[in-house]
Amino acid sequence: MRIAVINEVSAVDKNKDIISALEGRGHEIINAGMTKKEDKPELSYIYTGLLTAILLNTGKVDFVVGGCGTGQGYLDSVMQYPGVFCGHILTPLDAWLFIQINGGNCISLALNQGSR
Repeated sequence: MRIAVINEVSAVDKNKDIISALEGRGHEIINAGMTKKEDKPELSYIYTGLLTAILLNTGKVDFVVGGCGTGQGYLDSVMQYPGVFCGHILTPLDAWLFIQINGGNCISLALNQGSR
């Protein structure tokens, strides 16, 4: 499976953690969003939503892991596009249920909620 990781500016420091969690599982990982604070242009959840739709609808990736501070903005952004089926994942149970029941192609993580 080809999985894109798409971070926006407020959660750029979580990029390495997401990549680390996905590595070694036999998937092709494409780091398509922001990877460091110095990256220009700065991508907001509006732009990462559009990038997600482009990658999924052109068949470049099979699944996208994205998010923002609370995960809600990215979720709202991606769900406006056809062919994108995203779940707001806050707990391991959310992740399991999303895959079992919804079978979507994108997840939105709350990347800053509860962090210091």
